[in-house]
Order: sequence, then C-alpha cells, then structure tokens
Amino acid sequence: SVFAAAFDELLSYLLLTRNDFTFRDDYTDRDSFRLAIVDSLMLRPLDMMAFVDTTARRFADFGADHRKIFPYLAALFGPGKSVAQTGGVGAIPQKDNSGDIKIKNLPGRLHEPIQRACGILFDMQETLKQQMGGDWNSERNRFIAGQFKELLLEDVTDDTKSAETMDSLQRLEEQYAIRFSKTAVDLSHIPLLASLTSDTVDIFRQIDRIYTLLTTDEQLKKKAESGKPLLDMDSPYGRIVVGGDGPDTYRGDYFIIIDPGGDDNYYLTYDIAHPHPTLIVDCAGNDYYKAESDFAIASGAFSNSFLVDYAGDDNYIGSNFSVASGYFGSGILWDKKGDDHYFGDTFTQGAGTFGLGLLIDDDGADTYTGSLYCQGFGFVRGIGGIIDYHGNDTYTVQSKYKDILRYDDHYISLSQGFAYGIRPVLSGGYGFICDYAGNDVYVSDIFGQGSGYWWSLGMIYDRSGNDQYISFQYAQGAGAHMALGILLDEAGGDVYRAHGVSQGCGHDYSCGWLLDRGGEDVYSSAGLSQGAGSANGFGIITDIGGDDGYYIFVKGNCQGYGNPRRDYGSIGLFLDLDGADHYDGNGTNNRFWRTASKWGGGMDREILPAKVGEAK
Repeated sequence: SVFAAAFDELLSYLLLTRNDFTFRDDYTDRDSFRLAIVDSLMLRPLDMMAFVDTTARRFADFGADHRKIFPYLAALFGPGKSVAQTGGVGAIPQKDNSGDIKIKNLPGRLHEPIQRACGILFDMQETLKQQMGGDWNSERNRFIAGQFKELLLEDVTDDTKSAETMDSLQRLEEQYAIRFSKTAVDLSHIPLLASLTSDTVDIFRQIDRIYTLLTTDEQLKKKAESGKPLLDMDSPYGRIVVGGDGPDTYRGDYFIIIDPGGDDNYYLTYDIAHPHPTLIVDCAGNDYYKAESDFAIASGAFSNSFLVDYAGDDNYIGSNFSVASGYFGSGILWDKKGDDHYFGDTFTQGAGTFGLGLLIDDDGADTYTGSLYCQGFGFVRGIGGIIDYHGNDTYTVQSKYKDILRYDDHYISLSQGFAYGIRPVLSGGYGFICDYAGNDVYVSDIFGQGSGYWWSLGMIYDRSGNDQYISFQYAQGAGAHMALGILLDEAGGDVYRAHGVSQGCGHDYSCGWLLDRGGEDVYSSAGLSQGAGSANGFGIITDIGGDDGYYIFVKGNCQGYGNPRRDYGSIGLFLDLDGADHYDGNGTNNRFWRTASKWGGGMDREILPAKVGEAK
C-alpha cells in the first residue's frame, strides 16, 4: 500500500495516471501464435508486478504440490482458437490404453507403477501426434524438424562471412519464418500444456511410487544389489531398462531408464525422425549425463520427456536442444539434491517453443552454463523456465556468438529469463527464472536477465541472497519492440551492472521494470537505464528499502527519462522509497525531480511513512 501511494504520488507530480500505461495492439499485424499472458500484460503492463508475485507463490514448493504449476502454466497460453476457426486437424480422439506396452518379468510390486507410466506416456504421445496432424512424416512436420529450427541456430563463423552471404542467410531465415506462419496456423490453437496437465501430474505420481519401492522394498533392494538389470526389454517406443545398484552405463536412444543407484553414465541420443516419449528416473549417485545428439536429456521433440534425479552431485552435458527443452512437446528435468552442473549450447536449460522446457533444482550450489537461447527462454508459443530453490547458484551465458550487427566485441545472449519472437511475423513466448535462496550470480551480454523482444515476456524473480547481475545491453528488466521484461529481487545487498537500455528500460512500445524490495544495493549503467522510456516505451526502476547507490554516465536519459519521440511519447519513472542513498546522476535524497524530458522523473524518500514513528 505504501508503494502504491508513492507510485501514484509520483505520477501526479508528472501529470500522469495509471491509465497512461497501456499499449495499443494495432500497430502491427497480429499473428495467431501470441500467448494470452502477453496480450493481457501489454494492455496493462503495470500488472507485471502482481503477475510475478502470483507466479512466485505458485512455484514456491513444487515438490509439495506440483499440481499447482502445470495448470497455471497452461492457462498462460490462453484458450487459443478453435479447430473450426483454424481449419485444423479435427477433434482429438478419446484416450484409450489399447497401445500400452506390456511389461514382463519384472519382480515385485514395481510392475504396476512402471506399467502405469508406460500407459500415460503412450496416451500423451498419441494425443500430441494427433495435435500435430497425425503424421510425423508430413511435409510440414519435416519442415519443423529441419528448417524451422534453423531460426534458433547461429554459426560462430558468421563474423568472417561477407555482407552478401549474411544478407542471403538472413533472407533465407525470413522465408522460413514466413513459410511457418502460413503453413502452421492450425497449430496456433493447440493447448500443448493444457491437454497434458493431468497426465504430467500423474507421471510424477508414478515416478514417486517407483522411487519409494526401489528404496524401501527389501526384495527389490536385494535383487538390485547384484548389479544385474532388473529388466531389459524392447518396446515399440524403444528400450526399457531397470538397472542394478551399481555404476551402470547407458548408451543410445531409450524409452525408459530406471536406475536404483550408483555413479552412472548416460550417453544419450534421440532421433526426431522417429518421435517417442522418454523417462529417466535415477534414485542415487553422482551421475554423468551427456547428450550425443540434439534433443537429448529431458528434451521433448514431437514428444514429452521426463528426467528425475533424486540425489547426487550430477553433471548434465548438453548440446543444442537439450537439458530441459521442449520443441513441439515438453522436456522436464527435476534434480532433487546435490551440487549440480548444467552445460549446453543453444536452446537448453529450460527452453520452449510450442510447448514447455522446465528445469527444477531443489537443492545445492549449482552452475548453469550455456551460449544462446538458454536458462529460461521462451520462443514462439513456448514457455521455458528454471526454478531453483536453494544454494548459491551461478548462471553464465558464454561469449560465443558475436553480435555482428552492432558490435565487434560483444555477444548475443538472449537468455536468463528472456523471451523472443521473429519480427514481424511470429510472436514470442514466456521465459523465466525463479530462484528462491542463495547468493546468486547472473552473467550475460546482450539481451537477457528479465527481458523480452517482439510480443513476448521475460522474467527473473529472486527471493533472497546477495546477488550480482552483470550484463551489457537490453537486460535487467528491459523490453524492446512490443515486449515486456521484469526483474524482481526481494531481498539482499545486490549489485546491478549494465551498459545501456537496461535496469528498467522500455524501448519501442515495450515496458521494462526493475524492482528491488530490500537490501543495500548498487546500480551502475552508462545510458538509457534506471527508469528510461524510449520510442513509445515505459521504463520503471523501483527500490523499496536500504541505503542504495545509483551511478550513471549519461544523466540526460537515465533515472526517470521519458522522451516525446513518435506518436504518444514515452514514460520513465524512478522511485526509491527508503534509505539514505547516494546518487551520481539526477536523483537527490528525499526529493522529487524531473529530467530533461517530457514524461520522466523520480522521487526519493529517505524514510518510509510507515517508519517515521520508529525513527522518532
């Protein structure tokens, strides 16, 4: 309530109201792939704060009740268009279990939950196949498996190619995007999560039953101690193995792997030309997972893939489209305990398009390392996210793919709670990171850390810890070209460092918001940051508690800057609502101020009204 009153007081000082914060949706041609949540928040961008709070509460304890998460994520897609409206594939047939794989020669009570898991995975795959047109080998699906994914791949040698070659490649990618927008319109209605919600919850129920039996049933434990597999059989979807309690090695493309314990090695492949679901359950051990092809390690491609690791310090070595990625399907990786390392290149560590890529880590000091489109990334009609509950974590996007359009010495990241669409034909998705505890470090370069591009939504929520956010441009609560970005940090002495178009910046019909609710924080940037709106954008920075320091190099377009450029202009707001702060810029303790712009300014309150009595 104190924040709301202060916010409205600043708006009144600038002769603005909350009704001034909205974007018209008729500036661009509307495509059919836009997410409902993006539509909603573009009309009411100030609702982003409430959206983040609601999301954080929903995700607060996945382990206790994961039923809360999947229906919530499904609703963000929206109802979509009906099949009749799109001329789509027709009604999805009712599920039946006629195609269930029959498990044979499995000892003890383990038979029933594995049999049930097979049935659920079969039903999910049949539903997804019908949603995709009923024929994995159709011309459109071959295009999706091949050319469409080229929109997400970069080449490290691009900076050595001629301008003519690069122009040719760019035109080819534009043709791919236009072709997809025309030929895949019937996919825009598919509620890829909504149709799988109950099945996903049921899969995790069976996984918990399997784990309980393997760790408590004395007959099964004794058989596993022999080191020999409890089950090894083929099925229409591939090999099913229940291993022994020892250091096992698995190589190739599997349908189901269940391992009771030991330090295991997984060298995994996946053939997208022959889609099938996958399930891996590892009960204990320091394990090594390596993707030896694309679409491996909890990565659904025309399928749904699940990996649950219950304990151990594990290494997940991905490639492209790996380690919790959903590519026209879903990929969910849940690691419950241990100091883990996640590696990958492109479209990895919680990345989704036309589906969900979700990485959940319950405990441990973890490292996440990728290169592009990773660590909570949402592409066209996709949701990608990381939920990390405990530990001092490090999120790093490597400098691998040079930003040749803008710089000779900076690299595109497009990661870390980032979402992206293909301008101007394909709306983007929703990418997020929710980190609940620990002193965390986030490192990216260009585009990342709670930012969005082209009708998309990017978000970072960090509940506690002394965190560091390091980036260069378009980061830390930024939106560019009809997009939304928000970074919300609840507590801790945090450091925010960027160069520009960051720290609460909205550019070109976009809104970016950086909100810190407590702690002694330090913010530094060069320009167009700390509450800056540009080209019909809204930029907001808000700090609610602590003695903070704000440092900028270009005073003219920071700390409450909203220029009148184009149409109806831009708005920039700066609010610090508590503490004795230090400013190198426009701000002053316990003052209002206007900047050299039409709709920009800030306010600082050294003592919150609620604390005045305490101070006396």
